[in-house]
Amino acid sequence: MFPVQVDIGAIWGAIEAAAEQAELGIYIARIDLSPPQTLYVSPRACRIAGRTREQLIGAPPWIFLTVAEQTRIQSLLAPPVEASTMRSIEVTAVRPDGTQAPVRLGTTRIQTTDGVYSLGYVRDISPERDTLAALRQSERRFRHVVEAAPDGVVIIQRGQIVFINQRGAQLLANGSIADVLRMRVSQFLPQNDAIIATERIQRLLDTGVEMPPIEYGVRCDSERTVEIKAIVVQWEDAPAVLAFARDVTERKRLQHRMVETDRLAALGTLSAGVAHEINNPLTYATLNLQRMERALGNLGVAEEKLAPLRQQLREIDHGLARVASITRGLRAFARPDDAPPGAVSLVEVVDRSLRMVHNDLRHRATLIHTVADVPEVTGNASRLEQVVVNLLLNAIQALPDQPNNEIEIVIARVGDRVSLAIRDTGRGIPSSIRDRIFEPFFTTRAVGDGMGLGLSVCRTIVEGFGGTIDATRSDGSGTTMTIVLPIHPEREAANEQATNGSTAHANGTGAHATSRKRVLIIDDEPLLRDTLTRVLSGEHDITTAISGADALAKLDAGSFDAILCDVMMPGMNGLEVYRRVAADHPGMEKRMVFITGGTFSPEIDDMLAATHNRLLTKPFQIGDVIAAVEQIARD
Repeated sequence: MFPVQVDIGAIWGAIEAAAEQAELGIYIARIDLSPPQTLYVSPRACRIAGRTREQLIGAPPWIFLTVAEQTRIQSLLAPPVEASTMRSIEVTAVRPDGTQAPVRLGTTRIQTTDGVYSLGYVRDISPERDTLAALRQSERRFRHVVEAAPDGVVIIQRGQIVFINQRGAQLLANGSIADVLRMRVSQFLPQNDAIIATERIQRLLDTGVEMPPIEYGVRCDSERTVEIKAIVVQWEDAPAVLAFARDVTERKRLQHRMVETDRLAALGTLSAGVAHEINNPLTYATLNLQRMERALGNLGVAEEKLAPLRQQLREIDHGLARVASITRGLRAFARPDDAPPGAVSLVEVVDRSLRMVHNDLRHRATLIHTVADVPEVTGNASRLEQVVVNLLLNAIQALPDQPNNEIEIVIARVGDRVSLAIRDTGRGIPSSIRDRIFEPFFTTRAVGDGMGLGLSVCRTIVEGFGGTIDATRSDGSGTTMTIVLPIHPEREAANEQATNGSTAHANGTGAHATSRKRVLIIDDEPLLRDTLTRVLSGEHDITTAISGADALAKLDAGSFDAILCDVMMPGMNGLEVYRRVAADHPGMEKRMVFITGGTFSPEIDDMLAATHNRLLTKPFQIGDVIAAVEQIARD
């Protein structure tokens, strides 16, 4: 009982105000009547029920609920009640306009001498429901984003993986989330990487300082590289490490390819320089050797006495040819695209290649040659001969010292392409080096028996013509090298005829001039300059120049019928001489024959091609020089 001096109305007003502040609606109902009657409702209770005070007073306290929930409330309010315990349930309020709202209803029973009363509250929990629904939707969206992320998301706490998305499970273990959860991350890394990862995680937790990303391998895939970036977070009220895992395997491969490309570019520059330096002495050695062979016939000595000397000269020529083959390989490696492709008969290329290796082949193996009627392919005859000769020599050298060796050549059409297969019965290619045989400078031969450029150059040449080259092997049972080239769309034969015509000149069988010509030789290499003078002085009047400036001075003093000019010279190169001659002596530049042992610049190659002047590539033959001079002088 309140003391007499307490203002009951003031207290009740305070209760109503407090309930309003708490967003509670208050009601009082007498429930021992039939039906029960509502005696009091607060304004907020009216708003929650969607009815006026007049509509609620005197009505049962459950009038604003659904029919099903009215039964629940009646059960809740039914006697007996031993104590005034507050009980609450969630119900749905149905308003006269048909709208519904979730409501929490709390009630307690009070029994007095006047009757049994229910005192309770109602609270609209729609905002809470909306907030909870929004939170759940946000969680679903976040989970979807995490699960669909292209990167792995991992949370590590107390050394264990406490959260991981599916992508993370795939990166670490090629498995499911269940395979990884509650495991230590170190279990999925190689030993050394696991030690590093454990130390970094602990340091991150101790200091909280972010560290740069780091790359790890994974045990489930030795080829895979995963980049990890981690930060410290709170997870369920405890420190944890949040890590993002990204598959960077392809990026590592691209980086490796870029490094390899840079290395090959450097090797290309080196190769061009080496080829140029070798070709100068190689050219004058070759030319002098040929002059010696010609001179032997004029000595008046019996042929049988000259035979041993001729054999020695042939061996020297063979050695020089090997050096020339190496320099051609170096030039092809440095400048793989300097020959324009055309229509080429692959059958004739193989025939010429077989003639070149005939002496090596006939003592080592039986040749099986199967040729179909195939159209011409896209390529360059001399470059393809280089490829075929290289493959044939490799096949010959792979043969064991035993009888019954075979080398089989099969040429066939395959759709819109022509294939050339060269099979040997040699020792085969070991699987351990199969993927490396086309790498530049890779070789299994002894030092001095090859530079390892052969197959690399072959692949460069073949792929430059839009073809492929591949090796199939079985250890101990031989190797088959297969070249596949596209058929030339026009299938022209004119290139081959032109090649035959130029070959005649190269062999020195072209027509000879009937009168002596004035020839200017411009070269900074003294021995090559002197050798060319000796080669040509028997039939022509020779003037030499040691530099571009020296040549221009001699041109100012008189004209020449032909000019042999080295391309790569210090000070003023051959193309600069060409431009000065064209400016100071118009028409004379057309009489220039360029000599090159390989340039260092694609721009110079392009400019040489643009002049349309004849080009002698070192090392060349005596017949090449004579034919070039005669043609220029005749034109």
